[in-house]
Amino acid sequence: MITKLKRRRTIALAVTAFASAVLVGFALAAPAQAVDDTIWIQRNLAGIGYLASSGVDGSYGPQTRAAVRGFQHDNGLAEDGAYGSRTELALHNKVKEVQRAAGTPADGQYGGNTHAAVSAWQANHGLANDGVAGTNTMARMHVARTVWITAQWKIGEHGWSVSGQFGCLNELWNHESNWKVYATNPSSGAYGVPQSLPPGKMAAAGPDWRTNPATQIQWGLDYIKGRYSDPCHAWAFWQAQSPHWY
Repeated sequence: MITKLKRRRTIALAVTAFASAVLVGFALAAPAQAVDDTIWIQRNLAGIGYLASSGVDGSYGPQTRAAVRGFQHDNGLAEDGAYGSRTELALHNKVKEVQRAAGTPADGQYGGNTHAAVSAWQANHGLANDGVAGTNTMARMHVARTVWITAQWKIGEHGWSVSGQFGCLNELWNHESNWKVYATNPSSGAYGVPQSLPPGKMAAAGPDWRTNPATQIQWGLDYIKGRYSDPCHAWAFWQAQSPHWY
Protein backbone atom coordinates (compact mmCIF):
# COMPACT_ATOMS: atom_id res chain seq x y z
CA MET A 1 0.00 0.00 0.00
CA ILE A 2 2.79 2.42 0.90
CA THR A 3 4.56 1.62 -2.36
CA LYS A 4 1.37 2.29 -4.32
CA LEU A 5 0.85 5.63 -2.55
CA LYS A 6 4.41 6.66 -3.28
CA ARG A 7 3.96 5.70 -6.93
CA ARG A 8 0.71 7.73 -7.17
CA ARG A 9 2.39 10.70 -5.49
CA THR A 10 5.30 10.46 -7.93
CA ILE A 11 2.91 10.40 -10.90
CA ALA A 12 0.91 13.36 -9.50
CA LEU A 13 4.08 15.38 -9.00
CA ALA A 14 5.21 14.56 -12.53
CA VAL A 15 1.85 15.66 -13.98
CA THR A 16 1.95 18.85 -11.91
CA ALA A 17 5.49 19.60 -13.05
CA PHE A 18 4.55 19.00 -16.68
CA ALA A 19 1.49 21.26 -16.40
CA SER A 20 3.59 23.95 -14.74
CA ALA A 21 6.18 23.70 -17.47
CA VAL A 22 3.47 24.07 -20.12
CA LEU A 23 2.02 27.12 -18.35
CA VAL A 24 5.43 28.70 -17.93
CA GLY A 25 6.23 28.00 -21.55
CA PHE A 26 2.95 29.56 -22.63
CA ALA A 27 3.51 32.60 -20.45
CA LEU A 28 6.93 33.13 -21.98
CA ALA A 29 5.70 32.56 -25.52
CA ALA A 30 2.63 34.82 -25.30
CA PRO A 31 4.51 38.12 -24.94
CA ALA A 32 6.55 37.32 -28.07
CA GLN A 33 3.36 37.33 -30.13
CA ALA A 34 2.19 40.52 -28.43
CA VAL A 35 5.56 42.17 -29.12
CA ASP A 36 5.34 41.18 -32.79
CA ASP A 37 1.89 42.75 -32.99
CA THR A 38 3.14 45.89 -31.29
CA ILE A 39 6.09 46.13 -33.66
CA TRP A 40 3.74 46.15 -36.64
CA ILE A 41 1.49 48.75 -35.01
CA GLN A 42 4.56 50.90 -34.47
CA ARG A 43 5.91 50.34 -37.98
CA ASN A 44 2.60 51.45 -39.47
CA LEU A 45 2.40 54.50 -37.22
CA ALA A 46 6.02 55.41 -37.99
CA GLY A 47 5.49 54.84 -41.70
CA ILE A 48 2.80 57.50 -41.89
CA GLY A 49 4.53 59.91 -39.55
CA TYR A 50 2.79 59.47 -36.20
CA LEU A 51 5.72 57.85 -34.40
CA ALA A 52 9.46 58.45 -34.59
CA SER A 53 11.44 55.53 -35.96
CA SER A 54 13.19 55.28 -32.59
CA GLY A 55 9.79 54.47 -31.10
CA VAL A 56 9.58 51.15 -32.93
CA ASP A 57 10.75 49.14 -29.94
CA GLY A 58 8.05 46.52 -29.32
CA SER A 59 6.85 48.21 -26.14
CA TYR A 60 3.30 49.58 -26.03
CA GLY A 61 4.24 52.46 -23.75
CA PRO A 62 3.32 56.14 -23.45
CA GLN A 63 4.97 57.11 -26.76
CA THR A 64 2.99 54.52 -28.72
CA ARG A 65 -0.25 55.36 -26.92
CA ALA A 66 0.25 59.05 -27.77
CA ALA A 67 0.86 58.14 -31.42
CA VAL A 68 -2.29 55.99 -31.47
CA ARG A 69 -4.29 58.84 -29.91
CA GLY A 70 -2.99 61.22 -32.56
CA PHE A 71 -4.03 58.85 -35.32
CA GLN A 72 -7.43 58.29 -33.71
CA HIS A 73 -8.00 62.04 -33.41
CA ASP A 74 -7.22 62.62 -37.07
CA ASN A 75 -9.41 59.76 -38.28
CA GLY A 76 -12.65 60.21 -36.36
CA LEU A 77 -12.09 57.55 -33.70
CA ALA A 78 -12.45 57.54 -29.92
CA GLU A 79 -9.15 58.95 -28.62
CA ASP A 80 -8.35 56.40 -25.92
CA GLY A 81 -4.87 55.33 -27.06
CA ALA A 82 -6.00 51.69 -27.16
CA TYR A 83 -5.40 49.69 -30.33
CA GLY A 84 -8.71 47.96 -30.89
CA SER A 85 -10.32 46.59 -34.04
CA ARG A 86 -11.63 49.97 -35.18
CA THR A 87 -8.24 51.62 -34.96
CA GLU A 88 -6.62 48.62 -36.62
CA LEU A 89 -9.03 48.81 -39.56
CA ALA A 90 -8.51 52.55 -39.99
CA LEU A 91 -4.71 52.31 -39.76
CA HIS A 92 -4.54 49.45 -42.25
CA ASN A 93 -6.78 51.35 -44.65
CA LYS A 94 -4.64 54.48 -44.40
CA VAL A 95 -1.46 52.52 -45.05
CA LYS A 96 -3.16 50.87 -48.05
CA GLU A 97 -4.05 54.29 -49.46
CA VAL A 98 -0.40 55.30 -49.23
CA GLN A 99 0.70 52.01 -50.77
CA ARG A 100 -1.65 52.40 -53.72
CA ALA A 101 -0.45 55.95 -54.30
CA ALA A 102 3.17 54.77 -54.19
CA GLY A 103 2.46 51.93 -56.62
CA THR A 104 3.27 49.04 -54.30
CA PRO A 105 1.04 46.12 -53.21
CA ALA A 106 -1.55 47.33 -50.72
CA ASP A 107 -1.37 44.89 -47.81
CA GLY A 108 -1.74 47.38 -44.95
CA GLN A 109 1.75 46.71 -43.56
CA TYR A 110 4.35 49.46 -43.78
CA GLY A 111 7.39 47.25 -44.22
CA GLY A 112 10.63 47.57 -46.15
CA ASN A 113 9.02 47.37 -49.60
CA THR A 114 6.59 50.15 -48.78
CA HIS A 115 9.34 52.29 -47.31
CA ALA A 116 11.38 51.88 -50.49
CA ALA A 117 8.38 52.57 -52.75
CA VAL A 118 7.46 55.74 -50.85
CA SER A 119 11.10 56.88 -50.91
CA ALA A 120 11.21 56.42 -54.68
CA TRP A 121 7.88 58.24 -55.07
CA GLN A 122 9.17 61.14 -52.98
CA ALA A 123 12.35 61.39 -55.05
CA ASN A 124 10.31 61.44 -58.25
CA HIS A 125 8.13 64.26 -56.90
CA GLY A 126 10.84 66.52 -55.52
CA LEU A 127 10.33 65.66 -51.86
CA ALA A 128 12.87 64.62 -49.22
CA ASN A 129 12.98 60.87 -49.76
CA ASP A 130 12.96 59.53 -46.21
CA GLY A 131 10.38 56.84 -47.00
CA VAL A 132 7.92 58.24 -44.43
CA ALA A 133 4.49 59.28 -45.70
CA GLY A 134 4.14 62.27 -43.43
CA THR A 135 1.90 65.30 -43.81
CA ASN A 136 3.52 66.74 -46.96
CA THR A 137 3.91 63.43 -48.73
CA MET A 138 0.33 62.39 -48.05
CA ALA A 139 -0.94 65.75 -49.28
CA ARG A 140 1.04 65.41 -52.53
CA MET A 141 -0.24 61.84 -52.91
CA HIS A 142 -3.78 63.17 -52.40
CA VAL A 143 -4.23 60.88 -49.42
CA ALA A 144 -6.30 62.68 -46.80
CA ARG A 145 -4.52 62.57 -43.45
CA THR A 146 -7.53 63.72 -41.40
CA VAL A 147 -11.32 63.73 -41.58
CA TRP A 148 -11.19 67.52 -41.91
CA ILE A 149 -8.90 67.36 -44.93
CA THR A 150 -11.24 64.80 -46.48
CA ALA A 151 -14.15 67.20 -45.97
CA GLN A 152 -12.23 70.18 -47.35
CA TRP A 153 -11.34 68.31 -50.53
CA LYS A 154 -14.92 67.12 -50.94
CA ILE A 155 -16.27 70.63 -50.36
CA GLY A 156 -14.34 71.69 -53.45
CA GLU A 157 -15.69 68.68 -55.36
CA HIS A 158 -19.22 69.83 -54.51
CA GLY A 159 -18.58 73.23 -56.05
CA TRP A 160 -18.25 75.21 -52.82
CA SER A 161 -15.32 77.22 -51.53
CA VAL A 162 -13.49 75.88 -48.49
CA SER A 163 -13.04 79.38 -47.08
CA GLY A 164 -16.77 80.07 -47.36
CA GLN A 165 -18.25 76.75 -46.26
CA PHE A 166 -15.87 74.67 -44.15
CA GLY A 167 -16.32 76.79 -41.02
CA CYS A 168 -20.08 76.18 -41.10
CA LEU A 169 -19.64 72.47 -41.76
CA ASN A 170 -17.13 72.19 -38.93
CA GLU A 171 -19.57 73.82 -36.50
CA LEU A 172 -22.42 71.62 -37.68
CA TRP A 173 -20.60 68.32 -37.38
CA ASN A 174 -18.75 69.30 -34.20
CA HIS A 175 -22.17 69.65 -32.60
CA GLU A 176 -23.69 66.59 -34.25
CA SER A 177 -20.96 63.98 -33.85
CA ASN A 178 -17.64 65.67 -33.04
CA TRP A 179 -16.56 64.16 -36.39
CA LYS A 180 -16.63 60.63 -34.95
CA VAL A 181 -17.16 57.77 -37.40
CA TYR A 182 -18.98 55.53 -34.90
CA ALA A 183 -21.00 58.25 -33.15
CA THR A 184 -24.49 56.98 -32.40
CA ASN A 185 -27.33 59.07 -31.01
CA PRO A 186 -28.70 57.07 -28.06
CA SER A 187 -32.23 58.41 -28.60
CA SER A 188 -32.74 58.46 -32.37
CA GLY A 189 -30.07 56.02 -33.56
CA ALA A 190 -28.58 58.61 -35.95
CA TYR A 191 -25.10 57.47 -36.91
CA GLY A 192 -21.70 58.55 -38.12
CA VAL A 193 -20.01 61.86 -38.82
CA PRO A 194 -23.11 63.41 -40.49
CA GLN A 195 -25.56 61.62 -38.12
CA SER A 196 -27.56 59.93 -40.84
CA LEU A 197 -31.06 58.80 -39.86
CA PRO A 198 -31.64 56.02 -40.59
CA PRO A 199 -27.97 55.10 -40.81
CA GLY A 200 -28.44 52.85 -43.83
CA LYS A 201 -29.06 55.87 -46.05
CA MET A 202 -25.29 56.26 -46.26
CA ALA A 203 -25.06 53.03 -48.26
CA ALA A 204 -25.87 55.23 -51.26
CA ALA A 205 -22.31 56.59 -50.98
CA GLY A 206 -20.58 53.21 -50.56
CA PRO A 207 -20.82 49.77 -48.93
CA ASP A 208 -18.25 50.73 -46.28
CA TRP A 209 -20.44 53.47 -44.82
CA ARG A 210 -20.34 51.98 -41.31
CA THR A 211 -16.57 52.37 -40.95
CA ASN A 212 -15.18 54.74 -43.60
CA PRO A 213 -15.22 58.46 -42.76
CA ALA A 214 -14.73 59.42 -46.42
CA THR A 215 -17.90 57.56 -47.40
CA GLN A 216 -19.85 59.15 -44.55
CA ILE A 217 -18.57 62.62 -45.42
CA GLN A 218 -19.44 62.12 -49.09
CA TRP A 219 -23.00 61.16 -48.18
CA GLY A 220 -23.32 64.00 -45.68
CA LEU A 221 -22.27 66.62 -48.20
CA ASP A 222 -24.55 65.13 -50.87
CA TYR A 223 -27.42 65.32 -48.36
CA ILE A 224 -26.61 68.91 -47.44
CA LYS A 225 -26.40 69.97 -51.08
CA GLY A 226 -29.70 68.35 -51.95
CA ARG A 227 -31.61 69.68 -48.93
CA TYR A 228 -29.97 72.97 -47.94
CA SER A 229 -27.86 74.02 -50.94
CA ASP A 230 -24.65 74.36 -48.87
CA PRO A 231 -23.22 73.81 -45.37
CA CYS A 232 -23.84 77.38 -44.17
CA HIS A 233 -27.56 77.12 -44.91
CA ALA A 234 -27.61 73.74 -43.13
CA TRP A 235 -25.82 75.25 -40.11
CA ALA A 236 -28.28 78.18 -40.01
CA PHE A 237 -31.21 75.75 -40.12
CA TRP A 238 -29.68 73.62 -37.33
CA GLN A 239 -29.30 76.66 -35.06
CA ALA A 240 -32.93 77.65 -35.58
CA GLN A 241 -34.30 74.28 -34.40
CA SER A 242 -35.06 73.28 -30.83
CA PRO A 243 -34.03 70.57 -30.29
CA HIS A 244 -31.34 70.93 -32.92
CA TRP A 245 -31.39 68.87 -36.10
CA TYR A 246 -30.85 69.29 -39.82
